[in-house]
Amino acid sequence: QSCLCLLFFSRAKDVIIPAKPPVSFFSSRSPVLDLFQGQLDYAEYVRRDSEVALLFFYAPWCGQSIAARSEIEQAASQLSDQVLFVAINCWWNQGKCRKQKHFFYFPVIYLYHRSFGPIEYKGPMSAVYIEKFVRRVMKPLLYIPSQSELLDFLSNYEPGVLGYFEFSG
Repeated sequence: QSCLCLLFFSRAKDVIIPAKPPVSFFSSRSPVLDLFQGQLDYAEYVRRDSEVALLFFYAPWCGQSIAARSEIEQAASQLSDQVLFVAINCWWNQGKCRKQKHFFYFPVIYLYHRSFGPIEYKGPMSAVYIEKFVRRVMKPLLYIPSQSELLDFLSNYEPGVLGYFEFSG
């Protein structure tokens, strides 16, 4: 018995094609400022001028980012008069975001208040929940004038801190 072994070597050169430049992830009519070239420095600049800003870090190929896009737009349409919504492509290799941030997943949402932040949003990628989260950060205190509103608070807000103040004294 004999075995014949043939080896072939290829001298073909590796072909490297540069990545296509990024394109807008959000439409130009969107209430979300889309920094699709990863302009992290500009995001920081506009964030500092706002009382409350939501930064949405995305990768344009990511299924979760694509699914969250419409939810972010819906939340932005409800809150754009009070909150700055900024989306940043953090995947493009020539963008400052990709060079400075090293996320392990997408999308990532950070909320900034002028006096503190970031607070990372880790809830469902749903406009209703995102809006509720933003509103809670904007107004962290809730006045509870009745027993029915107290019961509502206890059933909907966990964890929560309750304080009683005697205003008549």
